[in-house]
Amino acid sequence: MKLHEKILIHYMSCSSPVDKEGYLYKKGERNTSYQKRWFVLKGNLLFYKERHGEREPLGVIVLEGCSVQLCESEEQYAFSLVFSGVGHRTYKFAAEDQKSQESWIKALLSANHEYLSLLVKDLEKQYDDAEQLSLSLASLNSGSSACSVLPVVREGRCHSANLLLQPHPASSKQPNKKSPKLWPKRNAHVTPINGPAPLGEWPLLGSGQVEQFSELHEHYGKEVKELRADWLRRKEEALMLERDLIDLG
Repeated sequence: MKLHEKILIHYMSCSSPVDKEGYLYKKGERNTSYQKRWFVLKGNLLFYKERHGEREPLGVIVLEGCSVQLCESEEQYAFSLVFSGVGHRTYKFAAEDQKSQESWIKALLSANHEYLSLLVKDLEKQYDDAEQLSLSLASLNSGSSACSVLPVVREGRCHSANLLLQPHPASSKQPNKKSPKLWPKRNAHVTPINGPAPLGEWPLLGSGQVEQFSELHEHYGKEVKELRADWLRRKEEALMLERDLIDLG
């Protein structure tokens, strides 16, 4: 595989995030001794330089179609990158301590495209499962909310219906209704117009003294007769005075 050198240099030195970087010991292909190099891991590309501050890399390893394995070596904390296929090279490395060895192995295992694609598929599956779960919970919550709302609505309707259809409960306290004003009726205890009547002159109804209607009419009509007689007398006196007047016309 041929890669453009300028593109690789720009990609290594650009501001894109670095997955991992640090010193490792690398065993050369011709020189079998381990040499200390500065490694930079970005995506599926493993760059290595002679020192940390150098701009141009000494080389780059494309981490596709390879596996990371522990290997036996004179150096401690050694591991190797093994590419499958005939004629492919195996790269051997050694870390400064066990913690660095484990972190580099973990980073290299997760750097190839195959692993990333599996990771993306797994994340998509987790996202789909979470979305389905949220939809299920939302439907359950909406169902429970509807169930909790319906009784309230029904109860409210029944309550309003009761208010409309049922009569108001009768109060134990009777309303103080005033009867219409009536003119007082004259009874046996009412004093006649002409003056006080002697005791026993106005008998009570139902007392047994007056039983017939004609007697009642005659008894209570005396006052009317007297008033009419007085009115006729006054009228006659007025006519007599008119006859005696002299016309001075």
